[in-house]
Amino acid sequence: MLYKNTLKKIKKSFGRYISLFIIVMIGVGFFAGIQATTPDMIDIANKYYKENNLLDFKIVSTMGLTDDDVNAIKKLNNINTVIPSYSLDVLDKDKAIRVHAIENGVNKLELAEGKMPQKDDECIADSKTYKIGDKIKITSDTEKKLKNKEYTVTGTAQSVLYLAEDYGNTTIGDGKLSSFIFINKDNFILETYTEIYLLAKGTKETTAYSKEYDIEASKLKDELLKIKFHRENARYQEIYSKADSEIRKNKTKLNEEKAKGQKKLADAKITLDENARKIEKGKAELIANEAKLKRDTEKQSAEFASAKEKISAGWKDINNALNKYQIKKEEIDTKINELNSAIGNMKAQLSRLPAESQEYIQLNATINQYSEMQKGLLKLQESITTLTTQEAKLDKGISTFNSEVAKAKKKIEQGKTELTQNEKKIKDGYAEYNKNLEKFNKEITDAQKKITDAEKDVSDIEMPKWHIFGREAAVGYSDLKSGIDVVASVAALFPFFFILIVMLMASNSMVRMIEEERSELGTLTSLGYSDGSIISTYLFYVLSASGLGAVVGFFIGCGIIPPLIYSTFQFILPSIVVKYSMATFSIILLITFALMSMVTVISCNKELKQKPSALMRPAPPKNGKTIVLERIKPLWSRLSFTWKVTLRNMFRYKKRACMTIVGVAGCTALLLVGFGLRDSMNGVAEKQYGEIFRYDNMFVLKNEIKNIQGDLENLLTREQIKEPLLLKQTALKCETKNKSYDAFLIVPANEDTFYKYFNLKNPYAGEQIALNDSGVIITQKLSDVYNAEKGDTITVKDAENNSYKLTVSGVAENYTADYIYMNNQMYNKIFGKAASYNAIVSNHASSDEKAFAKRLIDSGLVLNVVFNGDLIKKVLDHNESLNSIILLIVVVASLLAIIVLYNLTASI
Repeated sequence: MLYKNTLKKIKKSFGRYISLFIIVMIGVGFFAGIQATTPDMIDIANKYYKENNLLDFKIVSTMGLTDDDVNAIKKLNNINTVIPSYSLDVLDKDKAIRVHAIENGVNKLELAEGKMPQKDDECIADSKTYKIGDKIKITSDTEKKLKNKEYTVTGTAQSVLYLAEDYGNTTIGDGKLSSFIFINKDNFILETYTEIYLLAKGTKETTAYSKEYDIEASKLKDELLKIKFHRENARYQEIYSKADSEIRKNKTKLNEEKAKGQKKLADAKITLDENARKIEKGKAELIANEAKLKRDTEKQSAEFASAKEKISAGWKDINNALNKYQIKKEEIDTKINELNSAIGNMKAQLSRLPAESQEYIQLNATINQYSEMQKGLLKLQESITTLTTQEAKLDKGISTFNSEVAKAKKKIEQGKTELTQNEKKIKDGYAEYNKNLEKFNKEITDAQKKITDAEKDVSDIEMPKWHIFGREAAVGYSDLKSGIDVVASVAALFPFFFILIVMLMASNSMVRMIEEERSELGTLTSLGYSDGSIISTYLFYVLSASGLGAVVGFFIGCGIIPPLIYSTFQFILPSIVVKYSMATFSIILLITFALMSMVTVISCNKELKQKPSALMRPAPPKNGKTIVLERIKPLWSRLSFTWKVTLRNMFRYKKRACMTIVGVAGCTALLLVGFGLRDSMNGVAEKQYGEIFRYDNMFVLKNEIKNIQGDLENLLTREQIKEPLLLKQTALKCETKNKSYDAFLIVPANEDTFYKYFNLKNPYAGEQIALNDSGVIITQKLSDVYNAEKGDTITVKDAENNSYKLTVSGVAENYTADYIYMNNQMYNKIFGKAASYNAIVSNHASSDEKAFAKRLIDSGLVLNVVFNGDLIKKVLDHNESLNSIILLIVVVASLLAIIVLYNLTASI
């Protein structure tokens, strides 16, 4: 009967019952949903990491990694898997992408579509950027790094190395990494590994982001830090020995080439000198021959002239004789023949004449005369013949002589020409010799300079640095952890306010119900029902409503809130798997039942202590009293009757008034906190990168420097960068008993310029803080972590795990990341050396930041460029992901406020 009555009561007061159900449902749903979000997110991330064998550690070195490094790591006690690998940042036209080697044992690919590459010119590409069949042409220099420069996409995939939408930065192009591809490992032709991936023992059995994971991972990290210096030194010795051996080899080769070249040049000089002497000798001989020819020509010409004179005299005598005989030279033969004939005729006549005759004597005289004439003519003829022969011989001799002289002259001219040519050849030879000598000396000097420079470079070789990265090497891993921490922070605070208000309102509802039904309690008591039986009916009422509310709220909250919050995180992860923790559900149900039972039992017992007759009578109204406001006549007299009654009731029923105020105030506070959280987070980025950091950009330099000069100075001038500030920026580890934080150490080169770009001020007083020689300035969070104020000492560790004690000289306002500031004198004092600078902050006038960054990186002096505008956008984008959480808080708080007001004001 009692429980039938309770069922009728539920039907009769369904508004109260359903309000109790909704209050508990909202409270439990929000509490359970928020509480389940972090474990669900961690669970899906952890599952994704394990399925794809996400690295535990990644080691990179400034000078590459070798098989010796791999073998040394394999010997560590806490190592499970060691996989050396390669990666390279390249340009696909104007986009910077990262090329990875495909590894089966770590960082597995999750194929979206297509197939794995079979050939060296095939690749797996980012599913966000590429599609199957795309051609990727590498336009940057990859000589001696990759076999191919063009790859065909055979499949698209997601990589556990890239969890965030923003793939991070690079040292090429415009400094923004836009995508990635994976190729077969044999495609890389590098001499050393670019990275080594490690999987630690014991981490497989732990959950990502958990303390247990950190403990297991730290065991391997401690071992890595122990061998770090040894491996760095071993690599240094290897590089030094190789370089030194190469230098010595080049020295020996240079000396050999130098000796060979000197001998060759010396032989060439000897040959040239010998040929020069021969030319001089030939020139002297030619001059002598020319002089001799001239003398012989003159002598012979004189002889020829004398002979010609003699022949001319002979011809003169012959002509005189011919004139004497009155004949011509051509007639002499005829004349002789005539004389011979005449003499013969006369001798014939003479032979017929007597010897003593006058005729005989006359004829004989004529014969004698003719004979004398004949002899004279014969002698003349002989002289002519002789003279003619002599003249012909002389002419021939002259002709022959002239021909020989001409030949001699021609030979002399040829000799002169040859001498001239040989002199030119010798001159050219000497010029070539001098040129080769100069070239040889320059080459030897250059080679010697190269060797000297190489020796200097070898002596200046810095110790290779191992950089040990944890899972933060996977882009987005740390950001996801930060997001999970934010949700966990919300889960640790907000649900308890909801639960508090829910329990308060639920308790108030039951107290009101029991007070209103006191007459029914009296009737049941008078009818003989025991207190326990009566209380059980109210327990049934409240526990059925709160139990159903808890069950429905738990499953709705766990089913809706985690996916809703998870959807706001822009990470490349599988869809969240909703899990319902029965242990959590049991605890929530138990606590709900316990609280509601306690309130119901206490309230029932309070009423049941009275006699049935008293309970059956209406509760006497509380005595009216003059309230405080009535004493303020000017105010009270102006109030209407309704307001006066309302105010009297508020003071008369203080408990209900307080419940209303607390309930509404609590819900309103939750609404304000939701909106306030959003507004405060949206202002953080502008405050950090506008008010505290006043520079536009930061350049990360390729090499550490002492000051701005040379090419870097020219680059800054060319880009119109005024007042650049050199900084030393490095990471330090800040550890406490329970937590570990990373902080950036900032050391400026110029303190005057530093205050232009960094506005350090006290977070409470707002006064400016200056660097000094007595300590360091830390940011707010570090101050809270260490519980350190001005004058306290904190301990930090560097990358080599060396510990340093720092005295705090001030605490500065800060909103993102953690920083430690110190001046040069303090740095020298703490670290025992002067600071070398690796970054520059400045303001720029360029409107095209992408082109500006590309020019700086292409200069070869800058590794990366970070713009504050990009950082602000990144923070704002991250804050946008919290809008759904804020909206959830606002909606739930609004619903709760409506139910609270309904529960407190409605007559149910």
